[in-house]
Amino acid sequence: MVKRLGVLLLLVLSASSVAQTVAPVRPMVAAPKIDTIVIDYRQQWEKERAKNQALRDENARLGQQLAEWTRRGGSQVHAYCETPTLSRSSAGASNDCAVAGFGCEPVSGLCRTVANSSADCAAGYIYCATNRQCVRDANACR
Repeated sequence: MVKRLGVLLLLVLSASSVAQTVAPVRPMVAAPKIDTIVIDYRQQWEKERAKNQALRDENARLGQQLAEWTRRGGSQVHAYCETPTLSRSSAGASNDCAVAGFGCEPVSGLCRTVANSSADCAAGYIYCATNRQCVRDANACR
């Protein structure tokens, strides 16, 4: 019985020491209230739609400007081949490349000044490999 009393006393003392070491419970503080944000999706949609329309209009305007600049005779086209032997400038001037025996060079739009093959020569002329010129006949090639 003494033994039981000692165990009981030990339990009571342990319980009181545990109760003293536990931190006191503090009351919870209420979280601050957050205002709800109201988003007007219809207004945002209208604003984005208006911006998209403005961008479409600007794109169309720039496309027309580019088409005007790059068309034949446009301000950004300086020369072009109107025919395989006729070079024309955007100002309207022309040069007959066949007079010198050459064809028009399609990338630059100018008359060729040297040839690499008979394809670079005007009709009725042949390629002279000696001097890279277009000549009327083989006797003219020296």
